Amino acid sequence: MTNDNLIELVDLVPEERLDWTPEPTEWSTHVIVTHIILARLHHVMTPGPDEPQISDIVADCRSKDGLKRHLRSSWGVIAALLSDPEKLDALHGPPIGTEPEYIEPEVYDGHFVAYHRMAHDLHHRSTIVGHLGKLGIRLDGWRIRPL
Repeated sequence: MTNDNLIELVDLVPEERLDWTPEPTEWSTHVIVTHIILARLHHVMTPGPDEPQISDIVADCRSKDGLKRHLRSSWGVIAALLSDPEKLDALHGPPIGTEPEYIEPEVYDGHFVAYHRMAHDLHHRSTIVGHLGKLGIRLDGWRIRPL
């Protein structure tokens, strides 16, 4: 439901406003959605050799259609994790480059990875909703309560 809503929110942004930000220090909707997609493909859930690679995904995410396509395909990677009890229960090392004092939780398993990706999506979804409001785009009927 949340992924479908993200796609709907991207549809609401006029193409010429994808790179708009309310403040110069903030990320645009284009950057936020690309970041969501790439985070879904980080560490435990990296693209396979026959899947589009990160550089191809970034290039393809320059348009609304590319963003929506990769929201769908990256969600497929999450759904595969969620539907595989072995992957959910598997223990994973922390992401490469993570500082030892930052590692949380003590058990870095598939359940934590899935939860973290969902929390990450919701965090950035709220910023997109804020951007739409500042653009004067009405969200009547488009707001959902994912949790």
